[in-house]
Amino acid sequence: MTMAPPETAPRVSIVLVTWNCVDDLRRCLTAIAASNVDDVEVIVVDNASVDGTREHVLRAYPDVHLIENDRNLGHSKGVNQGLRAAEGDYVLVLDADAELMPGALHSLTEFLSSHPDVGIVAPQMLNTDGSAQHTSRAFPSAINGLFGRHSALTRLFPNNPWARRYLMTEAAQGDSPYPVEQVSAACMMFPRSLVAEVGLWDEGYFAYWVDTAWCWHVGRQGRSIFCVPAARVIHHENNRPGRPRSLLRIWLFHAGALRFYRTTRRFGWLDPRVWIALVGLSIRAGIQLIESWLLRLHMARSRRASATTDSTPQC
Repeated sequence: MTMAPPETAPRVSIVLVTWNCVDDLRRCLTAIAASNVDDVEVIVVDNASVDGTREHVLRAYPDVHLIENDRNLGHSKGVNQGLRAAEGDYVLVLDADAELMPGALHSLTEFLSSHPDVGIVAPQMLNTDGSAQHTSRAFPSAINGLFGRHSALTRLFPNNPWARRYLMTEAAQGDSPYPVEQVSAACMMFPRSLVAEVGLWDEGYFAYWVDTAWCWHVGRQGRSIFCVPAARVIHHENNRPGRPRSLLRIWLFHAGALRFYRTTRRFGWLDPRVWIALVGLSIRAGIQLIESWLLRLHMARSRRASATTDSTPQC
């Protein structure tokens, strides 16, 4: 990566929050360096990793601005630390498990610079296998608790109208930029001045849903949000379907969903609809806990069966 000269401000500040993901970070930084975009500063906010993340950054990327926390402060606080340190005209918030494709950084930057009315822009996010991840979408309604991006019903019935509306699948079919209501913090770019307009990220969220909440406030300020399909980023999502989820991850997701609903869509804890949502989200979280337990049980049985097969003498 080409760092900005000390006497000039960089054009783009890339903010990465890390926690024990050195392999993901290595791939991510390699892709950033290969982007060949001038005047980029990279800010890595490390939440007390113990896997060699900080040592790798210091050794392999001495020009990276490394912020070292003595404990895991969470994603939202980490992003805010990066936003306070950023000096670029534009800020790219990027997950460490995301990989910029050639030209993506340039496409996002040029779209923002030529559309000053746009608040946030995001690329087309792809899964590791190249399929669409559908992270540029509408705000969810209650029915998306059943027909969400990763829900079992959506996997069984991918063409259901509720998921298609939420994931904006029709708009995503073409190559032209299109307006959306929210994008994922896995990769989003915005003018640094937007932070002064809207404020920092809500640190009441540890991780999940903080990007949705910030997009909500950006929209309330009258700024539009766009997806630019020409820019492509592979998100090697650690929370993808087929992997068991921890109790903490499930709890954080549903607590974040309730906070978003309570603080943006309703009138706080005195609104009875919030308590109805609490019951519904608790049931949903319980179902996911059971699914995760069954998946872990299945994987353990498969490993035992494989070990037994490998140890059986062959003729």
